[in-house]
Amino acid sequence: MSTKLISKVNRWLNIVQCYLLPGTCIHCNKLSDRFYDLCKPCEIEFPRVKDPCESCGLPLPANNYDGHICGACIIMPPPFKHIVAAFDYAQPIDRLIKAFKYQSKLAFGKVLTHQLLLNVQTFYQKRDLPELLIPMPLHTKRLRQRGFNQSIEICRHLSRHLQIPYNYNLCYRNRSTPQQEGLNEKARKQNIRGAFSAYCQDLPKSVAIIDDVVTTTASARELSKLLKRNGVDEVHIWSLARACERT
Repeated sequence: MSTKLISKVNRWLNIVQCYLLPGTCIHCNKLSDRFYDLCKPCEIEFPRVKDPCESCGLPLPANNYDGHICGACIIMPPPFKHIVAAFDYAQPIDRLIKAFKYQSKLAFGKVLTHQLLLNVQTFYQKRDLPELLIPMPLHTKRLRQRGFNQSIEICRHLSRHLQIPYNYNLCYRNRSTPQQEGLNEKARKQNIRGAFSAYCQDLPKSVAIIDDVVTTTASARELSKLLKRNGVDEVHIWSLARACERT
């Protein structure tokens, strides 16, 4: 079956699904009039990172002379190449992500991940996609408490639509650390230092670490360094949201 025909069939299936089982918006709880659970007005109003640095994902400062990468990343490049995020970690995105993680609202995660997928497809129009997706590891103790790793759920959706394999067994947390949420940047770095390990296997040259939220980048940096020590050349970070500094 041709790609054009598959696209047409999928479009008609979405129309039928929307008619028979209309979506309900995860934010306003109204019918979305679309094939999934997010209405267009809420999608437009959700906070986005304006003019993000292609490296750290934070908003570029005014009159940034490079145009794509902030001065801080030029002076001291992070161990990862890109951060691509769907949203700014502000209301109501923070509430929706917490409901996804802590209340097992998997439908919320699916909608937010679809928005991340759209951003990834746009960002990589003229760039090579990573060869492998790796979800941010969750310690077994935390996994038992929560019942699932939200990063694996995000990975599955992205892998299916981008046709990129994912592997959640390559990296793991070797110790249980306190939750990063609520810690300052220094405490986060100390908390996560040496917390990851990797099984020495033939890793591809480029990978994407998948996470729900990037805040101080402490976890992303620590895992990126580990992957590079194991032969990875380029590490990309994809997340549902990027926490931006507030003035």
